Amino acid sequence: MGKIYQVCVNGVRGEKMMVDLCNTEEQMKSMTVGQLREKIGKKLPDGVGLEQLRMIFTDKALEEDETLLTAYGIQHMSVIHLVIKVPGGLTA
Repeated sequence: MGKIYQVCVNGVRGEKMMVDLCNTEEQMKSMTVGQLREKIGKKLPDGVGLEQLRMIFTDKALEEDETLLTAYGIQHMSVIHLVIKVPGGLTA
């Protein structure tokens, strides 16, 4: 069996979880933000909506589901942070 590519996810309450992404380097190169979002969603408790969560890697928000993880520099054992989206942004 080959290497299992994983990322470490820091949750909104400080919990850490390992998320298995794939088994080959070729699969890793084709993983998208949307696929990562789905895999993280499977690890979260029921009732937690992914639409409320924002994924952050280094200083970049992972927003576009079609974007490849490699475009952000995400690789095996990278750390992804989850934060809650807060409504707002209106200015007077």
